[in-house]
Amino acid sequence: MSEREGSPLNPHSETSAYGRWPVPPRSLAVIFTLALGMRLLAVWSFVSNRGRYWLFSHPYEMGLVANSLIHGHGYSSPFGGSTGPTAIVAPGYPTLIAVVFLAFGSDTFASALVIMGLHILIGLVTIWLMMHVARELFDQRTAIVAGAFWAVSLPLLWIPTIFWETSISACAFVGMVALAIRCRREPTMTTWILLGASGAIAALINPALLPSLVAIMGWVAWETRHVARTAAAIGFLTLLLVYAPWPIRNALRFHAFIPMRSTVGLEMYMGNRPGATGRLDESVLPMANPQEFKNFVAMGEIAYTHNRSVEASEYIRAHPLIFLKLSARRVYRFWSGTGNVDGSPFYGFHAGLTAMFGFAGVALIYRKRMRATAALIALPLLLFPFPYYITHAEFRYRLNIDALLTIPAAYAVTQLAAALSHRKAAKQAAGAAKPTLAGSSLK
Repeated sequence: MSEREGSPLNPHSETSAYGRWPVPPRSLAVIFTLALGMRLLAVWSFVSNRGRYWLFSHPYEMGLVANSLIHGHGYSSPFGGSTGPTAIVAPGYPTLIAVVFLAFGSDTFASALVIMGLHILIGLVTIWLMMHVARELFDQRTAIVAGAFWAVSLPLLWIPTIFWETSISACAFVGMVALAIRCRREPTMTTWILLGASGAIAALINPALLPSLVAIMGWVAWETRHVARTAAAIGFLTLLLVYAPWPIRNALRFHAFIPMRSTVGLEMYMGNRPGATGRLDESVLPMANPQEFKNFVAMGEIAYTHNRSVEASEYIRAHPLIFLKLSARRVYRFWSGTGNVDGSPFYGFHAGLTAMFGFAGVALIYRKRMRATAALIALPLLLFPFPYYITHAEFRYRLNIDALLTIPAAYAVTQLAAALSHRKAAKQAAGAAKPTLAGSSLK
């Protein structure tokens, strides 16, 4: 059997009597109440201890670009001042922030509350999508474990206070997997167009997602290759058409091919240069270093970032063993949640737990011959982290794939619990049988 009986990835099999049951409404109510209540409490604590306007103090590239937008300067000046057009950040999130600023004022307390409220809402949607995917691929127990963990894990409660697209990226990953499952089951033109458009919008918010999202679409194309080749082609064309305005705009503005972001060279330099530790070093950023800001203004964004890319490449070529050593550290830091210099021990506990059980879950899924399911989950988990292995690996980046990783982790937990329960029942049955056999022999 190629897939678990009842899996939506095997639509010709019979529906499992247990796996496809809906999650009980009471469990849903408890999970969402906990998730909402604990996030609201975290935001209240954040505002009380950090001040009303801390959200807009650091980092602030997104806010600066949003302010440039509402003042009619387009996507520009990510480090302050008036430095001209930028491709340092993608357009999606600054556009959303600009809408909030227009409605509630730039850098106001009301805008901060609205932004954090939106992040909370997106977090609740993420939990719902996780439970939906877990139920579709596995069973309701896995859905409940995954949703409950994401509702209460301490590091996740602070995602609403991250002034970046982290909450949207986490939601986009698991949302694309949910759409892929639907498109695999119903590979119509409409579902393929929806899949392509959703992938493009997610990539316009965070271009780092693009390789993984294309891989997810490639998985669907392979799974439906005998029935939906034309629809798949239209889906990929939709992705291209919706995403294309961003690299076209960059080509017109900068006379250079910038398909994602212009910051790659700068990110490489931060992690690979004399004195580098493989961590984020904000002292070399134009926003934090006056001399670097002067260089950025004098050279222009493209020349500045290209220069940093050349410096990083030269350093790597001159010190290949150091680069390999730093990259190995970054791999460890990414999966262990220890990429932040001042990170909480809860980061490491959360990341280590989900990584250990998550990859155990993927291996278990593969061993149970649910290989298509294993591939769907493994592809983004393997592709997404690569840029951070060679630059720097803060915990914030790890959170982007955490919702997806939690699903196989929850499956591993439920399978372990079932195995332990079965073993206990077998021991009890064996113990109950011994007196009976002894009594029979006396007769």
